[in-house]
Amino acid sequence: MQKTHLEEVADFIKQHRNNEGNFELIYAKLEEEAGAVDNSDYTSSLQEIKEKAAPEYKKAKEKGGTAWPEFEKFVSEFEKTVTAALKSNDES
Repeated sequence: MQKTHLEEVADFIKQHRNNEGNFELIYAKLEEEAGAVDNSDYTSSLQEIKEKAAPEYKKAKEKGGTAWPEFEKFVSEFEKTVTAALKSNDES
């Protein structure tokens, strides 16, 4: 996995994380990453976010109003996964 690519994904998350309205954009990037990468730890972490954190946000959002805590959890988990892959890439 290329360091440059991971840095671009991390930058994308940073640019869009401050607005709950960007959920669909960030989710699309998550799906793109989960489908495009072969690194099993990275991919399985991304799949877990898709299966747990994203549905939690969607469910909270359906109840009406803001779902900021769930959005923040979703974005934070995605960002942590990308950061961990970057660090792993640096060490190899």
